[in-house]
Amino acid sequence: MPPRLKSKSRASALSDSLLPYFNRELLAIRKLAAEFADTHPKIAGRLRLSPDAVDDPHVARLLDGVAFLSARVHKRLDDEFPELTDALLGALYPGFLAPIPACAIAQFDCKPDLQANVRLDAGFTLESERVRGQACRFQTAYSVSLWPIRIEQVRLAGQPFVAPANPLAPGAASVLRIVLGTMAPEMSFAKLGVDRLRLYLRGGQAIAPHLYELLAAHTIGVALAVSPGDPSPVLLGREAVIPVGFGEDEALLPWPARGFTGFRLLAEYFAFSEKFMFIDLDGLDRKTLALAGNRLEIFIYLDRSAIELERAVSAEHLALGCTPMVNIFPQHCEPIRLDQTDTEYRVVPDARRATGMEIWGITAVRETDRAGNTRPWQPFYRAGQGGPDTPGGYYLEARRPAAATLGGTETFLAPFAPEFDPAAPADTVLSVDALCVNRDLPAALPFGGGHPYLTPISPHDGIARVACLTPPGATLRPRLAERGAWRLISHLSLGHLSVVGGPEGAAALRDVLRLYDRAETAETRAAIEALIGVSAKPGTARLPGGRLGSFCRGLDVTLEFDPKPYQENGLFLLGAVLERFLALHGTINSFVRTTLRLRGRVDPAMRFPPRAGHRTLL
Repeated sequence: MPPRLKSKSRASALSDSLLPYFNRELLAIRKLAAEFADTHPKIAGRLRLSPDAVDDPHVARLLDGVAFLSARVHKRLDDEFPELTDALLGALYPGFLAPIPACAIAQFDCKPDLQANVRLDAGFTLESERVRGQACRFQTAYSVSLWPIRIEQVRLAGQPFVAPANPLAPGAASVLRIVLGTMAPEMSFAKLGVDRLRLYLRGGQAIAPHLYELLAAHTIGVALAVSPGDPSPVLLGREAVIPVGFGEDEALLPWPARGFTGFRLLAEYFAFSEKFMFIDLDGLDRKTLALAGNRLEIFIYLDRSAIELERAVSAEHLALGCTPMVNIFPQHCEPIRLDQTDTEYRVVPDARRATGMEIWGITAVRETDRAGNTRPWQPFYRAGQGGPDTPGGYYLEARRPAAATLGGTETFLAPFAPEFDPAAPADTVLSVDALCVNRDLPAALPFGGGHPYLTPISPHDGIARVACLTPPGATLRPRLAERGAWRLISHLSLGHLSVVGGPEGAAALRDVLRLYDRAETAETRAAIEALIGVSAKPGTARLPGGRLGSFCRGLDVTLEFDPKPYQENGLFLLGAVLERFLALHGTINSFVRTTLRLRGRVDPAMRFPPRAGHRTLL
């Protein structure tokens, strides 16, 4: 059997991490050799050992070999068997060890002569201009509805404001006025039949989070009219303004179905919080279907004023046709020939573009024998093994640091075949399908002046242009050098009761947040430290649609924040994400009702409705 040769990238990473262990072991062996020479000079003389040197080169090489083997054992003990802990983390918390791809906001501009709505489903693929000789691929996270309309004017005004009278919004302190117009003057809203619009809130940290809080938490009513003096406006309730980004169909990351959605929300918040800066305006067809003109005004009534925003908010802070996009795409990897000479094999997405492709996760493995027969393989720790559909084999997926010239990680596949026959010819080939990212290339794309250029993979007649509104971020990876066993223990110990119960509830919840804070910026650390209190008590809420007197028991959770370490305007979004996280943690036939409080203030900052999973009880 030929010697087992490791790949160049893995060998380089291994030698770099093993060198300190080797030096320590070699120093320890030489100290022991010196002590042995002092204690047994006669025997040491035959070995040509002395306290200061090893004169026999063969003995010196032997000691080097012992030091190398001892260093490998020492390193394995320090690694705490990552094959086991990483596999368990992958089975219990899928997606935790995968890199978080680069993300950005894309805006689609439709052609002005469009006569109807154009819908682009989530997963629409875009390709960027080339950087370092390779193009980056992105997939959209949300579906996009393109309408031939534009935002002509946006104004936030406090009392006294000019707007249609709205008995559904008594005591409104301010109103956000949005003026829409069709791109073609001869086009009418009645012909288009606009029913829902999705707005992306722009303006950076100074405006967007504050505007998001106003719309998501302080809306008390909506009016649809042709002008502030419209005698017959259509009045809508607060439910017409819908926050976006929390639904199962609005995921930014391709989280496995067996994974907990709450952890995905935390990962997305820390990696790319702009994903949540979207608001849906629903029920617009109640006015547009009867509107023969080409102008529509939307008045959103708020129970709070924001003097600092009234002079700042303009049409440039709201955008249509936008969606988050993520640098991830499917890839058929290079075939792997099981030559029975190694216990694991490196998975290569594309041998011609190794510097620009990194595996996010393996999605399918198939075995093909000499006769052309194909059988699927399954992950080793997947439940439901055996039965009539027994796969051809199983595999373990391992992720290790790549060479410094590549950056990122490399993925290795360790095959396990229950029916393995060492006498059989080594003619089996594995085909691997995976989701891949472009390593660190997206962060190197130029931004500004129309860059990066984005083009659809499949041309679409309704799209005039695709713009990138935010610079693609960096690919965020877990620290593989850290002890996976402790990350696993931290996950297993952070159950629902430990998060919301007892005096250590805030510390336990902060630990959860730190696990998913890949960015580890000063801003994200300040947001985590701003959470200073978590308390819970039993609560009762009325069931929707039930008979009078139908109630459900649940949990009332209070989250307390200190606004000093972090911008107060950004704490609402963190609280909204935590509210969904806690609601998804709830047990069956129960609910979670979350309240946000700021230190030093008597009134709560926000009371969320009782929620059971994704469903509210109101």
